[in-house]
Amino acid sequence: MNTDTPADRPSHKNNMLKYSRKEGITGPRTFQSCKLRPGLTLTIAKPSQDAPLKTSFDMDDAPIQFGFTLSGKNRCLYSSGGLRNQTNEMQTGSNGILYLPKTCGTLEQPSDNPACILGITVSPELLCSYFADNLAQLPKQLRMGLEGCKETPTAWFGSGSPIKQCLLTQILDCPYTGGMRKLFLESRAMELMAMQIHEYILSESQRHPKQARLCPADVERIRHARDILVRDLENPPSLPELAAQIGVNEKKLKTGFRQVYSTSVFGYFRDHRMHKAYKMLQQGNHNVTEVAYAVGYQSLSHFSHAFKKLFGILPKDFLTSQRRLLAS
Repeated sequence: MNTDTPADRPSHKNNMLKYSRKEGITGPRTFQSCKLRPGLTLTIAKPSQDAPLKTSFDMDDAPIQFGFTLSGKNRCLYSSGGLRNQTNEMQTGSNGILYLPKTCGTLEQPSDNPACILGITVSPELLCSYFADNLAQLPKQLRMGLEGCKETPTAWFGSGSPIKQCLLTQILDCPYTGGMRKLFLESRAMELMAMQIHEYILSESQRHPKQARLCPADVERIRHARDILVRDLENPPSLPELAAQIGVNEKKLKTGFRQVYSTSVFGYFRDHRMHKAYKMLQQGNHNVTEVAYAVGYQSLSHFSHAFKKLFGILPKDFLTSQRRLLAS
């Protein structure tokens, strides 16, 4: 999805971000929106010399937002509404679901590391239509928003995952135009929303009040473990080796990994190498066997099975389709 548009620096008046159930997000020219259907809009904002580093926003007619920070940093400061005087800091991998009626504030970005942001905005009426028969399964705050309550905000933040990153990458690199482009973008946006809502529901149903939360130092250790885990996909460390390298026991490694990434160590590793395989096949420069070995699979059949289970298509068929697109 190409959002690069040469423009003069926006005026102060055009710096205001407006959030609407019908129009999605409008404002500075760096925020480029694509209406996928009535009540559903996809918006991407990429770093640009024309992007203001401080932007006011107004969410009077608030949609439900599914937000993703693909890179960089940004900070939201709320001056009115249910989150008044609160601040949310977002950085690479941050994502969440927000419903903030009658809320104003400012969005700030550092000059040396501005954020690339992807937002999906959906009207409460449209989202509610998918849960008309089972609204009770939704977390209370989100359910109240879908039912029209404007007094209770929703601000839930999810975990980063390779699968989310893969879907976001597919949106940014959409190979289609016209109607097929809209179909493709809508399918990925709907999948991201389903994934976020599912994770939100799980996070609410699996709360353990007595479970000790990780301290900031332990969170950094878990993130370091993640970096070690994906450093060499052909020779990943065992759980005991990984725990020893970051200075924690296996139990803390496993529970900490699930807290930070909402999945197991093995689950994260599996999804990460599938994401890398997807990117390699998408480029069309390697055959399936080369890709399978590059991401650590010794069995081509096991790789093909895992790829199809995750993406719904055999890797050889996906490679063929990508090469056709590249050649057209």
